[in-house]
Amino acid sequence: MIYRHLYAGPGVALAAGLVAVAATSARADSAPTGEDAHTFNPNEAGLIRLYGDPEPGTMQAMNFTSYMKGWKPGSKESSHRADNDYTEIQFTGCSVNPTGGSSVTVRLRQAIPFSQDKSMGDKTFTACFNGGTSKGEWSAHYDGGDNRYFTIPKINGSTSIEGSLDVAKVYVDTSKAD
Repeated sequence: MIYRHLYAGPGVALAAGLVAVAATSARADSAPTGEDAHTFNPNEAGLIRLYGDPEPGTMQAMNFTSYMKGWKPGSKESSHRADNDYTEIQFTGCSVNPTGGSSVTVRLRQAIPFSQDKSMGDKTFTACFNGGTSKGEWSAHYDGGDNRYFTIPKINGSTSIEGSLDVAKVYVDTSKAD
């Protein structure tokens, strides 16, 4: 359990963007004066229980399907997904317009809050340019972050290209179990 107590004045507890689940009953004369941080007491009035993502009783989708349009090397990043130990990315229907394409490099990254994101490694996709589906799997984890996303560092082996990448179907699976 994570608790956060934010002191904003006599008897007032705040939680940025969260709905309070416990009302504060502290009186103005018993409110701490001075430092906002203090020793944790689980019975203290005004504490608000914070949940990770997703909240209990809800479930984040493990897989999703999307598409890409107009991606150039290093120009965009995918949405960030909660993912701990396994990621599979599939591209179907790749094209580079107007120059034509034969390969795309996909780099999986792990977001590390308050630090530099870490590269999980690159995979080069070619089958998606020839009517097939290209697939890459990553099974590593870095401490300090759970969200992953991908970028496109190279198209046709180059970090600089005239055209841009379109992918008709992008499939991301965050669970090896299925």
